Amino acid sequence: MAREMWEPMRDLMMLQDRVNRLFEGFAQGRSPEAEIERGDWVPPADVYENDDEFTVLLDLPGVRREALEVDLNESRLTVRGERLADQKNARRLERPAGRFVRSFALPPTVDRTAIAADYRDGVLTLHLPKQRQPEAQRVRIEVR
Repeated sequence: MAREMWEPMRDLMMLQDRVNRLFEGFAQGRSPEAEIERGDWVPPADVYENDDEFTVLLDLPGVRREALEVDLNESRLTVRGERLADQKNARRLERPAGRFVRSFALPPTVDRTAIAADYRDGVLTLHLPKQRQPEAQRVRIEVR
């Protein structure tokens, strides 16, 4: 029964992710017919912002570090991976398993050359530093 309750939630999360990607695609001038990569499940994520960086936390318990792939393609950061489940000996499966894909559109203020990732205790932390904006300088111009 718990498995049946999870399926609609997973489907709803996948639909929400797809709709978000479609809207982002429209905003960036991409065709809605463009192929959208799908996974078997969508990991939950939190996004934080402070003066120096954006931080993205993805809950990925049970995912091996070697199974994670983080890519940057233009202004889209994508995390892919797979969580394996022991289907043979399982009596009850409530945690999602299989391949997952999660993408984030990056704002133009992110320094793409300084992005870093840490994976600890089942949480993938992506650090997206902001570009340093040069401070405005006042220049006195002499009138002749």
